Amino acid sequence: MKRKFFFASLMLMGASIVANAQGYKDGIEYYKVDKLDNAKELLERNLNAPSTDKAEAFYYLGQIALHQGNVAQAAANFEKGIAANAMNPYNYVGQAAIALKNGGEVKSLLEKARKLSKKDSKLEMEIARAFYDANPTTYAKDIEKCIKNARKWNADDPDSYIFEADTKADKKDWGNAAGIYELAFDKDPNNIEAYVKYANTYFNVNPSMAIERLEELQAKVPNSALVQRELAEKYYSDNLGAKAAEQYGKYINNPNHFAQDEVRYVQLLFFGEKYQQSYDLATSLINKLNPADEKVFYMKRMQLYNMVQLEKWAEAVEAGKSFFANALPKGSNYEVRDYTDYGLALQTAGLAEEAINAYNKAIELNPKNADLIRNLGDTYADAENFVKAAEYYQRLVDDDNHKSNDLFTLSNYYLGIASTDSLDNAIKADALNKSQKYIDEVDKKVPNNVQIVNQKAKIAKFREGDTNNGAALDAYNELLRILDTKEDKSDYARYYKYAYNYLATYYFTKGDKATAKTYYQKWLEYDPENESLRNYVNSLK
Repeated sequence: MKRKFFFASLMLMGASIVANAQGYKDGIEYYKVDKLDNAKELLERNLNAPSTDKAEAFYYLGQIALHQGNVAQAAANFEKGIAANAMNPYNYVGQAAIALKNGGEVKSLLEKARKLSKKDSKLEMEIARAFYDANPTTYAKDIEKCIKNARKWNADDPDSYIFEADTKADKKDWGNAAGIYELAFDKDPNNIEAYVKYANTYFNVNPSMAIERLEELQAKVPNSALVQRELAEKYYSDNLGAKAAEQYGKYINNPNHFAQDEVRYVQLLFFGEKYQQSYDLATSLINKLNPADEKVFYMKRMQLYNMVQLEKWAEAVEAGKSFFANALPKGSNYEVRDYTDYGLALQTAGLAEEAINAYNKAIELNPKNADLIRNLGDTYADAENFVKAAEYYQRLVDDDNHKSNDLFTLSNYYLGIASTDSLDNAIKADALNKSQKYIDEVDKKVPNNVQIVNQKAKIAKFREGDTNNGAALDAYNELLRILDTKEDKSDYARYYKYAYNYLATYYFTKGDKATAKTYYQKWLEYDPENESLRNYVNSLK
């Protein structure tokens, strides 16, 4: 899973954040780098803001509609732009663009536009784009004339170079396109369009250089939502998780961000181990989204994941219930982690039977996943169903998909079966033999292991029952030899107690009270708070 990612509370997005907005101009920037849907959303979102030049905004809305094939809507927007300000030349260029596509006459419209802003290199390049979008071959001479005019009137204006680079990019001539974009931002070091197009063109060739250029640009135009977002995306795509999360945090505080980017930010915070922040933002999104919005489903998933990571088990259980109660969006599927995280929450909260159901669903999705099989086996053991617990661990062993510790656990679960009173004696005897088999196997693989040798002793002790015939003597003596080699014995006190308890009881039963007392005293050394034991030892003669 890629981890390609701090958080500022959305409740703090007050007047100070508005100061960081570019308003409708962010929409224009998105249009110029061909992100039409984003551009349209921002232009419409900011259309009635006091700072918006409606004539300019309607021109770009018209261009978006035209590029998306909605000629009627484009014409309506250009008309609205002229109504807002008849002295703005661009909407006449927009009308000319429609006429060019329809094979109509454009001379008068272009003359009108040029008279309103004489020898305007930027306007001239908008005219060039109208010709190019209509037919670059048919209008090749007109396009060439526009470029010459623009460079004659203002040789340092970057727009003609950006246009030229765009034509190279259209032909997939990426090297030359990147070089000309670079020339464009050399002409205008603050030109967002040239920088972003350069980064997008050059990223697959040299990601570090593309990112470096965007970092330069952000330092010059820190309030551009487009630049903030593009840099965050490039960090994400280059697997720079921490930088991506930090950058998204800046971008999300810009009023001109998009809801889908908040969803991405929730995920980045999660992968950046900012679990509480990720949860809080997911919750904020859920509260403001329409309940039918499919993003609610994904945010509820993130609530579950975050609560599990925070080990808030009761909250994780509730988050899981809410997540699975939510409608599954069309075309989406549940993931293995949905069930395993929910299963872990249920299991840890003591709801073993419900956890088993969750783990079973996870295994249906990934039947060979060893961790899932272990989880399910352990959950059955939590429910004291050792038959099923052993069944799942046996599957790991039979498929040769196990670790040494799985053999130890399997031995323990078979011992659990052997200890279950309600089972048939033949089943219990078979389980005891299997418990012995697997502990012997793991003992050969991992010799001189305290837990393994202690398990050998437990099995031997279980076999002898109340006879105290010394079946476990060898195992407990072996355990003591291993324990005595440990430098810090404090961590092994309970094992010493097991061994000395058994040895003391064995020798006392055999009538050797002196040896028994020695072991009782050793036991007391590791169990000094046991007053009953102390009194018993003192009573021995």
